[in-house]
Amino acid sequence: MPTRDVSAIGFVILDVLCRYADKLPPPGGAFVVEEIKMTVAGTAGATAVDCSVLGLDTQIVMRVGRDDMGDYLSSKMASYGVNTDLVQVDEVVQTAASLLPITPAGARHGFYVRGGSDTLNVTEDMYDRVLDAKIIHLGGTGLLKTLDGAPSGALMKAAKARGRTTFFDLIQANPETFAVVEPLLPHIDYFVPSIVEAAAMAGRSEPADVAKWFKDKGVKNAVLTLESEGVWVDPEEGEAFHLPAHQIDLVDTTGCGDSFTAGMIVGVAKGWDIRASARFANAVAAKVAMGLGSLGELRSFEDTVEAMETWPLRTTG
Repeated sequence: MPTRDVSAIGFVILDVLCRYADKLPPPGGAFVVEEIKMTVAGTAGATAVDCSVLGLDTQIVMRVGRDDMGDYLSSKMASYGVNTDLVQVDEVVQTAASLLPITPAGARHGFYVRGGSDTLNVTEDMYDRVLDAKIIHLGGTGLLKTLDGAPSGALMKAAKARGRTTFFDLIQANPETFAVVEPLLPHIDYFVPSIVEAAAMAGRSEPADVAKWFKDKGVKNAVLTLESEGVWVDPEEGEAFHLPAHQIDLVDTTGCGDSFTAGMIVGVAKGWDIRASARFANAVAAKVAMGLGSLGELRSFEDTVEAMETWPLRTTG
């Protein structure tokens, strides 16, 4: 039996964010902003932190540079309870990092260095440790140069052969990304991208059509986040359904998709059905969107359950 709840593998980045900024200052000038923050981010990193905050025994499989940013990511994740024994250190490439000015509408502009995530690799001799969890989450395909392609396919196939439940998310997908993603799809139990990323790969726009397209290619459960419109779920069994997002005072959308994935993972780990898991995931994303950065105002499992049960839902687009 696996010893951990979750093993998160893939893209981790150090985010430095500020709010609010809707334009750059002139050359040589500066603007005073309300807040600047440094956070653990990325489709594997933020999801791992959120899973740990929500009470799951979580490990991270990532690669950082031998620099202060890499030290920060490792130590910060450990402070949230994430096991960092499988962190790889690159002696040449710097840690992935980004600068994110956040607009008053909660959107972000991004400047980033791909960094160590591009040199992350998981070889077969590492599988016993990397796959030592009930749930395996691969996050960041398309920004994992060494791991993308055949290594990711072998990893996900091995996860299923060992009876693991698999989750998958990616970032900055485009039509070309699909060639890397397609071989993974038959090995994915929960496919949890944004509608923007999924639609870019599928060449379709309606959530129902996009979800069906991916299910026809092997995905068991297609779960498409719709930003402020909630989530569209096409489950392995039963009818597809939509759940609205919570009505909140939005601060920053950074990490909302990653936190939604964490919420789904928590629900599945607790044995909830997919509707209950998606409801909880919506509340997790809402908590994150109420603060700056990928953790936002997420505090605990109990606090998030209360939000799920009591916070109002959006009723209009």
